[in-house]
Amino acid sequence: MSARSALISDVVTYNARVWVAGLAATLLVPLSFAALAVDLLTGTADDPDGLARRVLRMSATLEAKLDVHGDLTDVRVTEQA
Repeated sequence: MSARSALISDVVTYNARVWVAGLAATLLVPLSFAALAVDLLTGTADDPDGLARRVLRMSATLEAKLDVHGDLTDVRVTEQA
C-alpha cells in the first residue's frame, strides 16, 4: 500500500471511529443518567454491580474497543475485581 493510500485509509478509519464514538456518547449520556436515577430510586447506588456502574463499565469497554486514535495511543483499560 502506498503512503498516500495508507493516509487515506487512516483518515477514513479515524473518522468512522469518531462518528461511532459520537453516536455511542449520544446514547450513553441519557442512559447513564437513567441508570443513576434507577439506582438512586431502588437504593442500589452503593452496589458495585448497580446499573449505573455497569453502564459506566460498558462505556469504558466500548471506548477501549473503538480505540479512536488507533496506533497513536497505547491505553489499556482494566476492571477492578
